[in-house]
Amino acid sequence: MSVRPRCFSLPSPPVGTLAVVLSILATSVAVPCARATWPHERDGFILGLNIGAGSAGINLANVDSDRESGLAGNGRVGYALSPQFALGLEGNFWTREVDGEEWSFSVGAITATYYPGAQGFYVRGGIGVGTMEYSEDAGGFTFSASDDGFGLLLATGYEWRLTRRFSLGPQVDYGYGQIDGELSMDFFNVTAGLNWYF
Repeated sequence: MSVRPRCFSLPSPPVGTLAVVLSILATSVAVPCARATWPHERDGFILGLNIGAGSAGINLANVDSDRESGLAGNGRVGYALSPQFALGLEGNFWTREVDGEEWSFSVGAITATYYPGAQGFYVRGGIGVGTMEYSEDAGGFTFSASDDGFGLLLATGYEWRLTRRFSLGPQVDYGYGQIDGELSMDFFNVTAGLNWYF
């Protein structure tokens, strides 16, 4: 796979503002509901979706690119073994398109989530597959390439129960992919998350 760092030297659009707006929205909606009496029940299947923005970069032959902002999100399914511990499958992504060039980084992983004290705060970690994709549309022709390797996911966040089975809150993610011996990627995402407990 050939990597063209020129994509990572373009000016960044203000998509980081999206993450800030989503986080403020999540907090402003959820804080008044934090006084509700809904307990953090976790005793079955979990479904989650997040959307926001992030910053990503690549490292090629020990040379770091400039970091770029882009659209970010994730989706997950899991099962709560107890109110404090859950296992799941999760996919996180970061993507950006500029002038016909599109970069997409993602990590799909088996994850474990820990909720200290069975409350709203949580930490999550997982290992799996990291994928880097590149495509370019030039003169009616499309070139694309992708490769994958070892992937790592880390996340932390807080959720407020808005109903007995639904919560909302901010999350910060870190994703890393070692594509081959000389190429790696990573991203930091800030997202607003929706979680359903069944």
